[in-house]
Amino acid sequence: MSFYPRSLLRLVLIGNLLMMLPLLAAIIYAAITVARITEQSELMAGEANRAGQISWELPEDLRHMDRILRQYGVLGDSSLLDDYASTRQEWRRRAERFMDIPLMSSLVSRVQDMLSVEETAYRQLGGSGARLDQVQTIVTGLVERSVVMADEAGRIVDAERTSFRTRAAELRQRLMIGIAAALATAVVLMLLGRRLMARLLSRVELAVQALGEGQLDRAIQLRGPDDLKRIGERLEWLRCRLRELEEQRTRVLRHVSHELKTPLAALREGSSLLSDQVAGSLTAQQTRIVGIMHANALRLQTLIDGLLRLQRAEHALDRFERVELRFDDVIQQVLATHQLAVRDRRLRIMGTLAPLAVTGGREEMTTIVSNIVANAIKYSPAGGTISLSLSRDGDQAVFDVSDEGPGVPIADRAKIFEPFYRARGTEKSVAGTGLGLAIANEFVHAHHGLLALMESAAGAHFQVRLPLSRENP
Repeated sequence: MSFYPRSLLRLVLIGNLLMMLPLLAAIIYAAITVARITEQSELMAGEANRAGQISWELPEDLRHMDRILRQYGVLGDSSLLDDYASTRQEWRRRAERFMDIPLMSSLVSRVQDMLSVEETAYRQLGGSGARLDQVQTIVTGLVERSVVMADEAGRIVDAERTSFRTRAAELRQRLMIGIAAALATAVVLMLLGRRLMARLLSRVELAVQALGEGQLDRAIQLRGPDDLKRIGERLEWLRCRLRELEEQRTRVLRHVSHELKTPLAALREGSSLLSDQVAGSLTAQQTRIVGIMHANALRLQTLIDGLLRLQRAEHALDRFERVELRFDDVIQQVLATHQLAVRDRRLRIMGTLAPLAVTGGREEMTTIVSNIVANAIKYSPAGGTISLSLSRDGDQAVFDVSDEGPGVPIADRAKIFEPFYRARGTEKSVAGTGLGLAIANEFVHAHHGLLALMESAAGAHFQVRLPLSRENP
């Protein structure tokens, strides 16, 4: 069962949503963290302000109570006792509000003790002001205790502020870590999504490239969203169609070549008989016409043979017997077959051949070397030099052939290995069919090698790279 969505567009949208989820989570976390810090800040500030204000109002109330008692002791006015009672009630309300502040929870027992002591003293005072001196002493002591408690409340507020700053810093740090983790997750998801998309699209690219290179034996099946699968189905249909057309082309070429050989052989035989004057003497003009017929018959024979070799080269991958060959011996044998052409054009062949062994078809290897060497001989000027070398580069045998001919124009280099293609300016000056390099290139590829046109200051430089056999030291 495929886990891909039904379309490539949905896959992209899902990837974007997955990439946005960590960022959205980071935004929500940041909002919650900021709201928490703000709420705690407001709560702490409110409690600190109330605690600070009430903690210093309590000593002031007690001092006022102490002054009233002193006035009462001097004046003896009973209305002062009513003022004391009113101030006392205000002090007790403030004390209760002070105890309700969560920040001051550690001082609640001390406030309760002060309330209890004051309550006992007030009862001793009574309505007639009895035991005034004792009550005054108690209230004075409460003032001192209240001042100490106010200092303690200030220290608690300062400690709470320091603790809040620490917690706020920790929350900010966690927020930054969360944002960084969200960004890292988003980047990882983006890279994974990009890798997935690249892998899916690369399959399409490889399939199209295989079709373009003529690799029609492997079935095309693309996995992924439905629309990508449909593209794979269309490419598979195209592969099958191209394969059918290739088979038809091969069959037509084989049949046409076979059918042409019989009348061509008769044409060659007839032109030879006429040229030998078997049917009677010929005039000079008739001899010239017969020579033209015979030359074109030979050229047509060469073209047909080249087409058949090209067809064989295109399907050579599984059709030749692989044996161990000394590549330098193959080159020497090919040079021996071209001795007459080399001598006629007064060419010099120079170079060194390392004793290297390769694995491949003997006839195919001979064709590779023969076509490249023949190409160099054909385009070399009379009295020129052809340089050959066979060397080892890692696990490859490297065969280089350089000539002093006109070389290959830059505009023609991309098509030099195509069948029937000939460099501009050489169609009339040099005879040929344009099949030699194409056949050599197909055979080299069938041996898992590479034939390339190299850069050179003058002439043409072709290089063949073939895997070495295991017999090489």
